[in-house]
Amino acid sequence: QQAKLDIQNVINSKFGPEYFEGHVFAKKSKNAQEAHEAIRPTHMKVENAGHTDEQKKLYSLIWQRTLATQMRDALIMRTKVTAKPSPLETDSQGEGLADFPDFWLNGSRILFDGWTKADPSAQGEDVILPTLNTGDKLNLEKIHSEEKQTEPPPRYSEAGLIKELEKRGIGRPSTYASIIKTVVDRGYVEKQSKALVPTDVGEVVSGFLEENFGEYISDTFTAEMEDELDDIALGKRTYVKTLTDFYGPFSKEVKSKEKLAKATDLGAAPKEFRCPICGGDMIVKLGRGGRFLSCERFPDCTGALTIDGHEIKADAPIGNNPESGLPIYLKTGRFGPYVQEGEDDKEKKIKARKASVPKTKDLGSVTLADALTYLTLPRKLGKHPETGEEITASVGRFGPYIVHQKDFRSLKVDDVYTISLSRALEILSEPKKQRDFARKSK
Repeated sequence: QQAKLDIQNVINSKFGPEYFEGHVFAKKSKNAQEAHEAIRPTHMKVENAGHTDEQKKLYSLIWQRTLATQMRDALIMRTKVTAKPSPLETDSQGEGLADFPDFWLNGSRILFDGWTKADPSAQGEDVILPTLNTGDKLNLEKIHSEEKQTEPPPRYSEAGLIKELEKRGIGRPSTYASIIKTVVDRGYVEKQSKALVPTDVGEVVSGFLEENFGEYISDTFTAEMEDELDDIALGKRTYVKTLTDFYGPFSKEVKSKEKLAKATDLGAAPKEFRCPICGGDMIVKLGRGGRFLSCERFPDCTGALTIDGHEIKADAPIGNNPESGLPIYLKTGRFGPYVQEGEDDKEKKIKARKASVPKTKDLGSVTLADALTYLTLPRKLGKHPETGEEITASVGRFGPYIVHQKDFRSLKVDDVYTISLSRALEILSEPKKQRDFARKSK
């Protein structure tokens, strides 16, 4: 009450008593506790506060919105003005020689600015029209034409998605941040400017769920489940029975779908792309390397194209290892290009040897000799003279390194494929540099 009295005094002195109208707002969420007051300035007479520009803008926003909550509604008249052009020439009967279309404009007339007086930015970009009367004559000052096309609805932003979730009764304020974080972290959407744009993975997952679990991802199911959980919190429903009623049918549904094929289908490909083997229709699929076009008859037909229409041929070896006689392939996987010796033997559970291709290497110039060099990793350099334990050189997630008894040292200058035992011992004898977080924790 004290804060509302302070607000009233500021409104009366700054804008006039006709702008004040006390309000008490009911809670939006029916089960929200809302035990805290809204954020507001402690001294309403202080209009500007903060040291940095961001702090000043934030304080100004809070101050304006706080005042606006206790002010009268703005009265705005939505208006459409239609202007009938007069013909430039007339015939002998006074009829117009040219048939001009009517010109019209939608806009608003502010009858009383109300709370927008405290928060002018809330008026948006609406066209404010002057006071006009039927029959008023307008003079044409200039005219120009431009072509416009209907634009699709904009993508959801984080704020827009949360607003939609609120409207549909999905989630709670405490869960909105985790919902956004989940869809971003799992790669279902990408942030482009402020928009959340679905990725190929997101479209595949969404399509799979809609096709196989449509009931459980519908708005009605989610909202009803929220209501049931609210009833549990209010003591109107027991949680054991509620969860049993849900989980029984749901677990059976999941089990019945366990043998479904892996979801990779992104829909039909454009008709101009035909299978390079059988000439049939193609479909867009999602693989480890991204989107590609696959024959609709797969696995009976193995025809495939890149997303821009180039044929994807079966891997041809770049040569054979002279020692083992096994073919060497150059491939691309989730973590980039790599070389592989032979094939995986699934029956014997033996995996083929693989080694990453350096990021600086041009894939078109990778030779058999290069591939054999890459496959030498991990290299055993020799045993440490003091411990008798092996020193190994290899390439990991953070680049090339040597390791001895779990003592990892990154190689900044030395070549991982040629580094010697003596050089490795020299690096290991140097004091290990601590990372920033280790220094800060100390």
